[in-house]
Amino acid sequence: MKTWEFVMRFLIMLFIYFGGYAYIAWRINAGLKIHSPYSVYLFIGIIALGVLSIVSFVGSRNDMPLASFLGPLGYICMGVWGITLTVFILNDVVNLFNLLFKIQNFRYWSTVAALGISVIASVWSLANVAIILDVKEINLKVPELPIKSLKVVQLSDLHITSFTTPDSIRKIFEKVQSLNPDLIVITGDVVDIDIMKDDKYLKYGFELLQAPYGVYAITGNHEYYAKLNSFLEAFEKLGIPVLRNQSIVAGEVINVAGINDTDWKNVENISKSLSAVDAKYPVLFLSHRPETFDIAAKQGYKIIQLSGHTHAGQIPPIEIARRYFMEYNYGLYNIEDSVMYVTSGTRWWGPPMRFANKGEIAVITLTKGDN
Repeated sequence: MKTWEFVMRFLIMLFIYFGGYAYIAWRINAGLKIHSPYSVYLFIGIIALGVLSIVSFVGSRNDMPLASFLGPLGYICMGVWGITLTVFILNDVVNLFNLLFKIQNFRYWSTVAALGISVIASVWSLANVAIILDVKEINLKVPELPIKSLKVVQLSDLHITSFTTPDSIRKIFEKVQSLNPDLIVITGDVVDIDIMKDDKYLKYGFELLQAPYGVYAITGNHEYYAKLNSFLEAFEKLGIPVLRNQSIVAGEVINVAGINDTDWKNVENISKSLSAVDAKYPVLFLSHRPETFDIAAKQGYKIIQLSGHTHAGQIPPIEIARRYFMEYNYGLYNIEDSVMYVTSGTRWWGPPMRFANKGEIAVITLTKGDN
């Protein structure tokens, strides 16, 4: 992407983002009939929350003491923005119907209700992430499997930032090991930071991940936003192979193939990643982005694709857009004899919030037998 294109996209996104904050302030002021100077104070205060969230975004990728201190709060502001913006847009739709009924003070009381719903939804979304990490079990019959069953544990979208505590990641890995996996895969977006700086990669407990048939990873888009070479170096030192348009046979039981995130639309590289598979064994295809399934399922192999990236939308309005308007969001999908599971992700990106979905560790149990 050219520099000027990047700058233009960034400015457009910034305009939309702060436009959302201005819209929220405007609807609160108008709905509750707040007058100057208090309406101005409210407007400035809400815009300041937007600035704080931008500082958090920058700080999540850099070791900035002030940003690290304010970071989590700023990301929460980003999440509350998304939820509140969605609620107030729906509130405006509801108020259009009141043009027919003309209920007195309806705008005032609907604004009060919108604020209350936004607060409750935001608190729930925070609690959801803080309390719930689901173990999602999927069972698939695989005729080509040479053993009775194979338990594959999938992690995805860990999104380790400068705000992430090593203990929180270690607890996830300990949970994974308690599931007694036969094979562990990590389907991208592990880091948002330079994981080699100050030997950060040693702090998170990756060495806890052990499985009889191995631990394998692929890149996600965020490995490229951070420092790709740093990520690859760290995983090489950890002894976790990162599959980059290649495949291996794990334990003479299953093919494990993986695609670089940047090549997800490249038919040639997808074909390359599958070209060395052993036809005697099932094919487990790792792709961070689920859209790859449309191409990979037509390469002449019956594949089991595991993907992430979507976070199941995480919070409104993205959650609504992904759920109802995107082809692949969350769950199981089929193309002819191939199947794909898209996880909601183990952790989150940005706001530590989820509304109508849960973070998960996916356990895909493959059992020998007819589909």
